[in-house]
Amino acid sequence: MKTILTLCAVLFSYALFAQTMSGNVRSEATEDVLGYGNVDIFKNEKLVASVLTDKFGNFTVALDSGEYTCVINYADHLPVTKTIEVRKDVVANFDLKADPAKPLPPPMMTKSMEGEELRSVESVSVSDRRAFVVGRKKATTGFYSGSDAGVSGAVDFDGGGKLSGSGASSGALTAGEINDFSKWNLWQDLTASELSSYEKGWNIAPKGRYTLELRSQSGLPLADAIVKLLANKSTVIYTARTDNTGRAELWYTTVGAEVVRSGLSMEVTYRGRKEELKRVTPFDEGVNHLMMSVECGEMNNVDIAFVVDATGSMGDELSYLKEEMNDIMFKSKEISSSLNFHFANVFYRDEGQEEYLTRTQDFTRVLSESVQFINNQHAGGGGDYEEAVEAALDDAINKLNWNDEARARIIFLILDAPPHNTEVNQKKLNDLMRKAAEKGIRIVPVGASGINKGTEYLMRSMAIATNGTYTFLTDHSGIGNGHIEPSTDSYKVETFNDILVRIVKSYTYMPDCNQNMPELELNYPDSLVTINQPADSLDSTNITNPNNRPEVSWSYYPNPTNGIINVTADTDIEELFITDLTGKLLQSIKKLEKDRVYQVDLSPYTTGIYLIRYLHEEKWITGKVVLQRY
Repeated sequence: MKTILTLCAVLFSYALFAQTMSGNVRSEATEDVLGYGNVDIFKNEKLVASVLTDKFGNFTVALDSGEYTCVINYADHLPVTKTIEVRKDVVANFDLKADPAKPLPPPMMTKSMEGEELRSVESVSVSDRRAFVVGRKKATTGFYSGSDAGVSGAVDFDGGGKLSGSGASSGALTAGEINDFSKWNLWQDLTASELSSYEKGWNIAPKGRYTLELRSQSGLPLADAIVKLLANKSTVIYTARTDNTGRAELWYTTVGAEVVRSGLSMEVTYRGRKEELKRVTPFDEGVNHLMMSVECGEMNNVDIAFVVDATGSMGDELSYLKEEMNDIMFKSKEISSSLNFHFANVFYRDEGQEEYLTRTQDFTRVLSESVQFINNQHAGGGGDYEEAVEAALDDAINKLNWNDEARARIIFLILDAPPHNTEVNQKKLNDLMRKAAEKGIRIVPVGASGINKGTEYLMRSMAIATNGTYTFLTDHSGIGNGHIEPSTDSYKVETFNDILVRIVKSYTYMPDCNQNMPELELNYPDSLVTINQPADSLDSTNITNPNNRPEVSWSYYPNPTNGIINVTADTDIEELFITDLTGKLLQSIKKLEKDRVYQVDLSPYTTGIYLIRYLHEEKWITGKVVLQRY
């Protein structure tokens, strides 16, 4: 009976959202389609959905029945507001007037991109392979490259996502990621050996790690709580904020001083409520847990700032990075129509005879304004190797208008050279990364061609101190000058925009108040895993080639779970790792014998998505588990 009621509820929910509002946005003055335009949909003055037009000005959003107010915003154009009744699939096209106080921007697309004349159509389905400009006599065609449910997907054209006026294309750069939280023992070994001289050279070294996981009485993660690590109950050692998983990372020292473990406590403040953990344990002894009896409240603001080196040495990659940044912003906004994204930009050069030191655009919800700002930047200036990284970070951390409450705050720091290594800058950089952690800003550096080992060490340290991760461009794309190999055991090569969008997904996903998890389209199996020889891919459903001998077969159940996972495999597992979605290690279990069932307890953790992983013959084997409380 319960199954039938659940099925009815699902079908009823689907019926409510069976219709869509779709349309197209153009400039009235030029008739150019307006790509990356903001489409905000309100019901009774509450923002219920926020999507973007694709590169052809199209948008589609699934809605339940009712009356909505649709507001369209685009750079250098006056906003348009229209009330729309949604009872079935409805088309709403918009023509925006140019703002007389601002000059018109260059068109996002040229007339040469326009396609054949098409008949008027009544709606656009996000599942259609071909995408059409809706309800227009003269239109542009393209292909969807994918979408989340209910929101129109990004459109690709000319086979490579090229924007008008640029020879670069999104998806061209290759990159890797090193999340040192997921290889914690390796990072400690590296800083004691290969990277130890750089630790001393920069006088920056986060040590004495303390991790807190904060949840509500129902197991939901509590994000953006202020957490202080205290000595003798009064002296503040470090301040951080909980992330979207409810976890905060705190450090006894960021300059490599001696770590003292006694007399430490934590003070946690969440929406005016304050609680204390009188005894805390360092990470090598476990994660600290705290439950607060608070009501569930959604927090949907997401702030993303790009901080970019624009000196001449970046010329080999900057044109591509600009296209990637635009694509990343667009795809990030598509993650969820309920998230309220804000984007900011800081481009910087160096002290001295430069066109500028920093050039800043504060946070805006209107993505086209950010795209326009990025497209207007170019590489130039410079001279010596080092650049004004500290000045740019100061502007980004202390001068941008970050939201007081946010689910995630992220700085993508893109650079190919370090800051000047002086005692003044060492102290300033240390203060900046501590201030970022205090504000809940996660620094994600991107190492471009030209960085050296000292810069890599510094960037990885700043990522660790702010609960971030380290990314880097690679030679596999053939774009730009040579890139150094990072100090690690192994890494996966991906496209640059895929990595950054995946990071944004992992930093922003949260269950809602009803324990429902967002759809993230993660390529991990969720029950049975079979690896065939010699294939490298995972297949969670069946063996694609029955002639291949299965190399590994293992399963884990139930999934979703409210705590306990049963794990069994037909091979011995030396060590099984439990991580969060970013790969951050939470616990490990050693020496699992084949064909035996082992129980893994996830109940101490917050509701969310977890990965179970182990190494088999130099290949990482990974499965996905959803932890929910019913």
